[in-house]
Amino acid sequence: MILLKSNRAFRIMITAQLFNNLGTSLFNIVFLMIAAARPHATLAVTAVAFITFLPDLFAILLGNLADKTHDHLRAWSITRRTQATIFLVMSGLLFAYETRTVTFIVLLGLIFINDILGLYSNLLMAPISRYILAQKDMQTAMSLEQAVSITMAMVGGFFGAGLFSLLHNNAAVFSFINALLFIIAWLVMTTHQSYFTAAQQQISQNLAHHPRTTLFSDFSITFISVYRDHLFFQLIVLAAAVNFVSTSLAGLFNLTLLQMHQLMIGNFGTTVAIFGAVETVSMLLGSIVVHDIFQHMTTKQLIGTACGLLLLLGLVPSIWPNRLVWLLLIAGIGYVSAKINPRIGAIMMQRVAPDRLASVGGLINTLVLATAPLGQLLFLSLANVITPSFAWLTMSTLLFIIVGYTIYTRHRDLERVEN
Repeated sequence: MILLKSNRAFRIMITAQLFNNLGTSLFNIVFLMIAAARPHATLAVTAVAFITFLPDLFAILLGNLADKTHDHLRAWSITRRTQATIFLVMSGLLFAYETRTVTFIVLLGLIFINDILGLYSNLLMAPISRYILAQKDMQTAMSLEQAVSITMAMVGGFFGAGLFSLLHNNAAVFSFINALLFIIAWLVMTTHQSYFTAAQQQISQNLAHHPRTTLFSDFSITFISVYRDHLFFQLIVLAAAVNFVSTSLAGLFNLTLLQMHQLMIGNFGTTVAIFGAVETVSMLLGSIVVHDIFQHMTTKQLIGTACGLLLLLGLVPSIWPNRLVWLLLIAGIGYVSAKINPRIGAIMMQRVAPDRLASVGGLINTLVLATAPLGQLLFLSLANVITPSFAWLTMSTLLFIIVGYTIYTRHRDLERVEN
């Protein structure tokens, strides 16, 4: 909070991010509700899930494009205005042709384009952040950005569904409100653009001395630069391994509840809502609370701790199916895992050259998220073909290997080697 008071440029940036995230999270929940109300609801909801995940696989390409962009502020402004225009177009389509199948298909395409633009605009701001933040403030800044994202996702989920009902399920009006939120985010940055001019000038100077290279050459240079930084690269590999395991948690959790009713709190829907709320609140606390017992841990130790808690979570259905134990473990996992991404983000900003920040950020995003569908395919297949408990035990076995690796290589922790 001290950083928000003392650094006005960061305060402006995070305020714009707040409105942007609110608009994104509001429409995400409503678009799912629109899909669920269609005749082929299962297919429609699956399509929405696929379309919202797909843009992240283009992160490496978008990061490269962001690094090659000469005027980051102008490009950011154009993308935000384009996003607002997309929601205005969607509002018109929903007003005139909401029930048509072709309208839903067009909406999927527009959501994909909107998410691509959103990811590109976020990557554009990474080098700007590097210049407006002191090195000692980077981890705090990353934590605050994550806290805003988590809060808006939580508020958007509850408020979005409620507002949609108040509007009598009028998706056209809701889409118009989303357009207004993107316009507000654009206005916040545009009216205070002078606070970012020095950062933009520095970025432009760096690009002026940067030789022109092909896309493939840029990818190679980015990957090699990350790979050669072995201490940093091992953190990325660990993050990808954890993502491979953890992306199936929600699906496995739901399948387990259907078979083990002693884990329920009331009915199925109430249980899912309570466990989801506990995870979200614990992640929010983990992002906000900086001074705790975990602040002196290395990043690898944090990953090992989160994996250890996940390992115990996987043993609960087979060894001790107790709802309170599972709830406490989920709270612990959320709290610890919330500290990992800001730490890795701060390390990246400190170690990577400003003209490579967006490319490296895109590369990490793609490498980590590319493991998600593979993990879901493995664990959800095991849960359906054999049993959810077997899938949990398989997950715990892989987590045991990860925890063992973090302990065995503790002498090669980045912070221990370099501090």
